[in-house]
Amino acid sequence: MDTREVDIIQEFARGGESAFRVLYDRYAVALRYFAAKYLNEDTMIDDVVQDAFVDLWEKRADFRGEYAVKAYLYKAVRNDCLNLMRHQQVEDKYARRVVMEGEDSESFLDRILESEIFQTLSDVFNELPPACKEVYQMSLDGKSHEEIAQTLNISVNTVKKHKNNANHYMRERLKNVLSLLAWIS
Repeated sequence: MDTREVDIIQEFARGGESAFRVLYDRYAVALRYFAAKYLNEDTMIDDVVQDAFVDLWEKRADFRGEYAVKAYLYKAVRNDCLNLMRHQQVEDKYARRVVMEGEDSESFLDRILESEIFQTLSDVFNELPPACKEVYQMSLDGKSHEEIAQTLNISVNTVKKHKNNANHYMRERLKNVLSLLAWIS
């Protein structure tokens, strides 16, 4: 545990709102993605994530490390999602299996891993310079180089350059993640 992590947890335990904000910013996106694996309604997902953070705040003095905070949040979100699914008697076959038979730990860990990877990808994408990010997002939305160039009033070569720069940057930043995924599969 590095000193920044210890400082954040200590400040959080003392009721520091800025430390709470750091933890929220660090985990909220991944938790939303994680909850979306169980629930399909955005307002319910938002409520579950918000409730997890409210509960975390109320129990802030109990945590000594960030891994404990992270584990608590994932477990709280999972339990709330499963409770909501039970209360609504979800018709979906998969949801019934999760509720009635329980979820095996491998599936639970797969979902955590997928959420963490999604968070990492999202973080790296958000690190891109604004022009690269805009071009790359438009490309992901299915627009051609010509459409992007016309929309942004730039040349097709500039579009290609932005995409190439974005690909290179993300590949470099994600090489460890890609190596881990290759090893896992």
